[in-house]
Amino acid sequence: MVKKILVPTDGSPCAVVGVQYAVALAQQHGASLHGLHVVDVRLLEGPFLRDISASLGTAPFVNYQSNISTILTERGTAALKAFEELCSAAGVPAETSLETGVVSERIAHCSELMDMVVMGRVGEHSDILDGLIGSTTQAVIRRAKCPVLVSGRAEAKLKRFTVAYDGSAHAKKALQFGTSLAESWHVPFEVLVVGNDGGEGLLRDAEDYLKAHEVTPEYVTLDADPSEGIVTHARDSETDLVVMGAYGHTKVRELVVGSTTAYVTNHAPCPVLLTR
Repeated sequence: MVKKILVPTDGSPCAVVGVQYAVALAQQHGASLHGLHVVDVRLLEGPFLRDISASLGTAPFVNYQSNISTILTERGTAALKAFEELCSAAGVPAETSLETGVVSERIAHCSELMDMVVMGRVGEHSDILDGLIGSTTQAVIRRAKCPVLVSGRAEAKLKRFTVAYDGSAHAKKALQFGTSLAESWHVPFEVLVVGNDGGEGLLRDAEDYLKAHEVTPEYVTLDADPSEGIVTHARDSETDLVVMGAYGHTKVRELVVGSTTAYVTNHAPCPVLLTR
């Protein structure tokens, strides 16, 4: 059951969307939230600016680290205050913490005793990324100890969802987690197999697992490229959430042929929940 959700926020508009989604989700399903802001330790060091000033023969920045630390801490405090106000207005129990470190590493560490992480699709560099997931989000997906939900919208409508299943170890975890969601939140779902290799066999495997649970999902097979097939089906079926395994291949293969995880997370018309 999902009862404790970690919500990283940097106060950016897209991060606030993630917070709003988490608040609505917690409100609907009786969960509590933990708001987290991480002051990026790499921004406190400032070696690049110091090196530039030295090479130009100009005076180094005075009290650089202290001034930047104050600014970043104030920004984090403001982001967490806004988080608390949203939770309070919705009647959702919440707590907050402000930490310093490598952002993705601290989020992953804090996720160890959480049931889920909810993040906005992009963070403070949203204008550059134009709606794509950023490097921090990708790193969190790879490192987090619990499922990570990435949302580009604030509304947490969850009337039905889709589990994308390909038989991999991460997909099996997605099927297990999706089954748990359906049982605890009483939400119907479907199992989607995309591709032309062994689809019927994969569905039989999923059916065998689900027979022992009090759920009655629908089963769908599509003969299509997995990345585009999942996104197209999510759009056509108007599903509210895609649940899938994350980064099932090596980084080398992902560089050569692309990542289904990245494509679906970037292009799906709904939030995507990723398990490892």
